[in-house]
Amino acid sequence: MRISSKIIFSSIFFFFVVFVFLSLIVSSLSDTFSQLFLVFSYPHRAYDFASNLLLGVFALMCVLFIIRSKKLKRGNTTEQVAAILIALCAIVALVLRIIHGQMQDKVDDIVYAFSDSIGGVLLWKIVDICVYLVVYVFFILLPLVLPALKIQLNVFNKWGEWLNAYKPSINTALFLLFAYAIQPYYDKSSPLLYVDLWLFYVGFALVVVTLYRRKEQFGFYEYANLLWLVIGILIFSFCSKIISQADYVNTRTIFIIIGIMAWCGEWMVASLEGDIKPSGIKELFAKAPKKRASGI
Repeated sequence: MRISSKIIFSSIFFFFVVFVFLSLIVSSLSDTFSQLFLVFSYPHRAYDFASNLLLGVFALMCVLFIIRSKKLKRGNTTEQVAAILIALCAIVALVLRIIHGQMQDKVDDIVYAFSDSIGGVLLWKIVDICVYLVVYVFFILLPLVLPALKIQLNVFNKWGEWLNAYKPSINTALFLLFAYAIQPYYDKSSPLLYVDLWLFYVGFALVVVTLYRRKEQFGFYEYANLLWLVIGILIFSFCSKIISQADYVNTRTIFIIIGIMAWCGEWMVASLEGDIKPSGIKELFAKAPKKRASGI
């Protein structure tokens, strides 16, 4: 019996959700461990280590997919090239995170003071902001707007078929939306951070609309992960003061990595099982043949 990627990544998601929930609840209710979430959020601590570990597993997953594809001779050159690029990105991200973590130990207090301003946030968090925007648009906004508005991709078109095959699932969007839910809901240090909050509200509203209009796309795991998201919103709202005191980027990063891994797992499994039409890079960008005019 094969275990689907949905089960695997929902289980990983559940594990880290409980981990984050417990650290926040303990920090809120216990005087002895009131700094637990804050300590876990520091560089080189639990959340940072978990993010780096997931990146390593991500790269390994891509390598195993490439090996398996070559063994099965699926002819899925496009997916193999994508897996190579994603593995390289995961390795580069892992190296940069390690370097960034070492630099954070030597950051001057002036930089921290500067990062409290809007301009400082933009400069100090420019990489994080770019990643958040790209992930939000392509993995949350577009995948949820399509079913919410009942827009169907034209699968008879080459690009429509390709986009439909690689479109992130509802589960992937929920994993990533959970990452955006991890933030203080009030008492923010910069007005710019309220933009982040409203982006999350828009994403959550799209989930609700999608659930109402395309209920058939929600199965057991979608409902379960949506439930964790709702519980997360309540806990994060209750623990906003604690979250505002911590650098919650590492906590977010865990679920962003899980979400992107889940997306890759979806099309990798589909490719290995033959659910995606094998294609090469040249075929993807090849022009459609012109139809000859038939005589009367």
